[in-house]
Amino acid sequence: MSRTLLLGLDGATFTVLDALMEQGLMPTLRRLCEAGVRAGLQSTVTPLTPLAWTSLLTGRSPGHHGIFDFVRVEQLAYHPHFRLATSSDIRCPTIYSLIGERGLRSLSLNFPVMFPPQPINGFMIPGFVPHRHLKRAMHPRSLYDRLSAIPEVSLKELPVDFEDERRSVQVLAPERHEEWIRFHIRRERQWSNVLHHLMTTEPWDLASVVFDGVDKLQHACWRFIDDGLFATFGASPWARSVRELCLDYFRQLDELIARAVELAGPETRVFLASDHGFGPSDEIFYVNTWLAQQGHLAWKDDAPVAPEGYINTEGMKAAAFLFDWSRTRAYTLTPGSNGIYLRTGGAAGRAQLARQIVVRRVMTREEAFPGPHSHLAADLTLVLRDFGFVSVTRSEAIVRTRRDVAGVHNPRGIFIAAGPGIRRGETVNDLSILDVTPALMHSLGEPVPQEFDGRLPVEIFEPAHAVRPAAAVPARRIHAPDEVPAEAAAMAAEGEATVMQRLRALGYLE
Repeated sequence: MSRTLLLGLDGATFTVLDALMEQGLMPTLRRLCEAGVRAGLQSTVTPLTPLAWTSLLTGRSPGHHGIFDFVRVEQLAYHPHFRLATSSDIRCPTIYSLIGERGLRSLSLNFPVMFPPQPINGFMIPGFVPHRHLKRAMHPRSLYDRLSAIPEVSLKELPVDFEDERRSVQVLAPERHEEWIRFHIRRERQWSNVLHHLMTTEPWDLASVVFDGVDKLQHACWRFIDDGLFATFGASPWARSVRELCLDYFRQLDELIARAVELAGPETRVFLASDHGFGPSDEIFYVNTWLAQQGHLAWKDDAPVAPEGYINTEGMKAAAFLFDWSRTRAYTLTPGSNGIYLRTGGAAGRAQLARQIVVRRVMTREEAFPGPHSHLAADLTLVLRDFGFVSVTRSEAIVRTRRDVAGVHNPRGIFIAAGPGIRRGETVNDLSILDVTPALMHSLGEPVPQEFDGRLPVEIFEPAHAVRPAAAVPARRIHAPDEVPAEAAAMAAEGEATVMQRLRALGYLE
């Protein structure tokens, strides 16, 4: 068994990181690649944060773990309802539960869909939790007062400032770019400080954290981060200043990676992974506008029209309140899922609609998310030609050019492993995000459950460390399918509305 450190870099892509390593801006990351193994990491079919991180932490596909979006959509007779997805919606155990049953201790920081925290053997602070609910989100609850007493930790900066996000990513004003980047530099350091405290004061076998500023900066600042794109427009002093701050974010992130690796010690195996990658997008596909033009959807008369070049706007009503449900047969509620729900038509209706849509790929839910819980997914899932998100708002055109080139999710993320028993200086073929949990279980000296959808990537280990027989671990759920724990219910009103506002700010809801 080897103690194991998992560093999650939300949205990280080698298309950005390789250039930064070559320029000497991320020396720690470069050393880890040279001393270990690197590979592309293929995300879930929809490369979306909640699906992907949940798959990484469970070793199960969305059709088995039951998370398909930031929200859970429930088809009602009159119109659909959606609520925030929580840990009660996860239909299989996470790695924290699995190894906890074997007596191993975990530290879990800033992973989404982990609220309310499950009673793991260790410490957990979920991501995507409003500050006012942070105390009840921690496991154990005593951790909140403990962290409050540490001068280096600012609990107010652990959660993202929701008001900042509301005014930011999709409509980030020029004068706010630098403030936005500086905030995320500070916030990553806060998560690092919490990780440092727990790693130095508590026994642990698996320590894990997500640094999610990578995703936030790339969404809003892709044109400053991408070398080729910046060269085409970045002549102004302001543009150069924003780019330099972006580079400084990655410099400091590399320092935080170095700090965690040094703290873990030379006998610890280190894994870095992202939930998805990133790439550029210069267009917006207004899927509900297309559905309306095809006669599948009807807007309410007062449904606003999105300004040219934007995915969404401040104050935009949720899509569910923009449709005339008496005349709507197909619709998309959230851009993050890229999913179309059908109210009528069955399999024949799905096939007919799928043939009409001109995108990279259209999949039925059974194709996209095979498994016992695929019925919870949208009827059709779209893969756009740039892998980005659709817009669900009303528009005068089906496709529009973005005001500025934006960063959007890409299915190819990153995987790096280094430490005892890991091959040195090798690049292997792309892994699946489902392979990460088997690798972590193996690193911890535990057998890989046969029920996992991923495989043990033996090619990343030295031969003497690569083979261990699988073990049958009974499948089980953490909660009954419709059970919502009291902690989740406590956040349902005020807290859920705040998180929904954050997701709208990021473009995952409209």
